[in-house]
Amino acid sequence: MRNYRNIVIVFLCIFFSACEAEWVMDLEVNEDESGKYSISILLDQEAQIYAIETGQTEIGGLQSIIESLPDGYGSSVYEKDNMFGIMVRNSFNSIDEFDEQLDVLLNNENTSLLLLPIQEIKIEIVDGDYLVSGNFSTLFNFEESKIDPLAAEQLYSGTLSVKLPGRITKPDLEEINDNTIIFAHSGLLEQTFEVESTTSNINIVRILIFSILAVAIYFFGRQVINNK
Repeated sequence: MRNYRNIVIVFLCIFFSACEAEWVMDLEVNEDESGKYSISILLDQEAQIYAIETGQTEIGGLQSIIESLPDGYGSSVYEKDNMFGIMVRNSFNSIDEFDEQLDVLLNNENTSLLLLPIQEIKIEIVDGDYLVSGNFSTLFNFEESKIDPLAAEQLYSGTLSVKLPGRITKPDLEEINDNTIIFAHSGLLEQTFEVESTTSNINIVRILIFSILAVAIYFFGRQVINNK
C-alpha cells in the first residue's frame, strides 16, 4: 500500500525548489529463475542545497528510505554526474521471492517511494521462455497541480533496464547490447513495458553438442579397446 500523502509532499518539494530527480531500476533474471536488482533515486545539486537549507542531509528525505529498508537489502549513497542520491540492491532465488520482496517495500510508507514509478511489474518463465512486463505510473496530475508538461519533463526522468537469459525476441531490435533492454519513463503518461527472451534454441544446441561429444567418446573408447 502506497502512502500518497508523503509522495505528494516529496514531489512538491522538488517542484517548488525547481529541482530535478532521476529514478533508475536495473533488473537481471538468470536462467534458473534467480536474479538481482538495484533501484536508484538521484537528486540534482539544487535539491541537495534545498535539503541542507531545510535542516536535512544532502540526500534529504531519501535518508528515511535507507533507514526503513528491510533485512537483506544493501544500500549506499550514490553519485552520478552532478546528481547525488541513494542506491538499494537485493537478489532473489525465485520469482516468488522477488514478488515478496517488492510487496515488503510497498507496504512501508518510506520504501514504497523506491517503486513509485512502477505501477506493476511481473516476471514469467514458461518452458524456457522468459517475460518481464508491466506498467509505469503516471507521476504528474496536471489538472490538480497545474504543472506545465514541458516543465515536468525537466523535473523528472526514469529508466528501467531488463536483462534476460537466452535470445531476446521482443522487442525486435537490430542491435541489443548485453542482452539488455532499456525503457525510458517520462512520468507524464501511462506507459507499458515488455521484454521477452527464449533459451529453447540454445538448449537444443547444447543437447546436440553433448550428443556429439558422447558419440565421439564412445567411438574413441571402442577404438582404444580394439587396439589392445
